[in-house]
Amino acid sequence: MALETTVITFKLNGTFSEWSAIFDSDEAKKRHAEHGIKPLYRGVDKSDPQKVIVIHQHQEGALDKFLAANGDWIATHDVDMTSFDQSVWSSD
Repeated sequence: MALETTVITFKLNGTFSEWSAIFDSDEAKKRHAEHGIKPLYRGVDKSDPQKVIVIHQHQEGALDKFLAANGDWIATHDVDMTSFDQSVWSSD
């Protein structure tokens, strides 16, 4: 399988500091590790404090499996799941 880098942007219904505390938590690290996902970066748009970017690296298809397994959990953390915009990058 190929290694992919995924760039995701989405909107928050809460604050970035609240969301990032959850994203950086041991629980989130465990869930990422279960799917072989390595978070590389997360940040907030300087001009829109509700817009977040997350960059992950993982094996092909791993992020889709992660989102399917954890979508409900993610949505409980003030993430607007309807605002997801995802692009996938490869070094091939």
